[in-house]
Amino acid sequence: MASARRPGDTATAVSGLGIFLQGFAGLPFFLERETAKHGPFIRFRLGPLGSVFYCGTPEAAEEVLVTKATAFVKGRGVRRLRRALGTGLLTSEEPQHLPNRRLVQPAFHRKRLAEYGAVMAERARLRVLSWRPGSVVDVEREMNALALEIVSETLFGIDLRDRNDVIASALAEAMSTFPTLMIPFSEIADDAGALPHNKKLARSTGTLFGIVEGIVRDHRDGVDRGDVLSMLLASRDDADRGMSERQVRDEALTILLAGHETTANALTWAFYLLQRNPRVEAALHAHLDDVLGDRDPDFDDVPQLAYVRAVFAEAMRLYPPAWITSRTAIADVEIAGQLVPRGSQAIVSQYVMHRDARYWPQPERFDPTRFLGETDRPKFAYFPFGGGTRLCIGESFAWTEGVLALATIARRVRLERVDRGDVGMLPLVTLRPRDPVRARVAAREPGAPQRDRPEPAMPLRPS
Repeated sequence: MASARRPGDTATAVSGLGIFLQGFAGLPFFLERETAKHGPFIRFRLGPLGSVFYCGTPEAAEEVLVTKATAFVKGRGVRRLRRALGTGLLTSEEPQHLPNRRLVQPAFHRKRLAEYGAVMAERARLRVLSWRPGSVVDVEREMNALALEIVSETLFGIDLRDRNDVIASALAEAMSTFPTLMIPFSEIADDAGALPHNKKLARSTGTLFGIVEGIVRDHRDGVDRGDVLSMLLASRDDADRGMSERQVRDEALTILLAGHETTANALTWAFYLLQRNPRVEAALHAHLDDVLGDRDPDFDDVPQLAYVRAVFAEAMRLYPPAWITSRTAIADVEIAGQLVPRGSQAIVSQYVMHRDARYWPQPERFDPTRFLGETDRPKFAYFPFGGGTRLCIGESFAWTEGVLALATIARRVRLERVDRGDVGMLPLVTLRPRDPVRARVAAREPGAPQRDRPEPAMPLRPS
């Protein structure tokens, strides 16, 4: 039950018991229900644990992530994620974060992106050519393999195809432990190696660390390959000291895993939505035929592939790979006129904000035209890559990859719907499909007429 607001309060205060009862994987749906009942700014009271403030307006999100970001550090979720990824760009704090970000930033400049674009399109072309027309493919598995090939070749100059399945399995196992790691006071059990989740995490991180450490060893030959790992190994601080072995490993692992997981998820959801929305799929094919004709895309085509980008953007609206962001206040700070005391947690959710009917009419409808033309939506009504100084360093890389991969695949084939039900959502570190996304491969001829089929109802709610 909501409590009475004190003078000056803007947040509705409610018991935080529900956060514990529904568990981490149910958090996006819980927040959606709570905001429908109590409004977009909620203070969840957790007794001796303090308070969690849900900041559900674009203006409040911008304050947390940008204008008042110095009052916060990464939240508990990221701190717990360090057990799997170490202290790379995603999980590190200042003063470590900014110098390392500046070190890696040149790898994502436009000149490099143009070079990467050729790899992205070629890897997508080879991936789709490996599918036999009429066969059924696991879309999530295929997109993960494709994205891992792209990030390993472009950013590390290596071929990991023979280790794709091992990396995917280890990453899935590591991420499956995250809900347990988020249980209150679970830190107490971190050193209890006999617990099942600790065994799984040790096994999976051992595999991932071992692969990345091998990649690092192979790069220690004094040759500057111009890739991210070469930059990390050649870096020196003011005292002419290089990164430690562990720091190089953590940065490399973060870029390798985060650089493919989010894009693979977004592509998977994009094809899932296209399967269920034939009119959008037909519009996409018509756009590809108009821009590309009978050729595959390249980097120079990206600005002209506006509808492809809109499809990718709309998929990330409905199913944002990074679906929640938390911060811990290190000083008393005012957010949306509400005092957020030092030690409190501030949460913003891309999943909930992206489905807010105030900014997205008919929010559950898959409509890429939302991203065509001008809009008066507030900036943080849509923020799939975060914001502020912690904005995802690979945002431009992900947009380029998403557009080129989606265009290359959709130009050549249709991924037809096989299963009739909703696959559901599995909110872990990223927003994954709960069940396999399967599709039957159907070759298409660019320019061939599309059948005008009615658009089916599309259940987007978790079942």
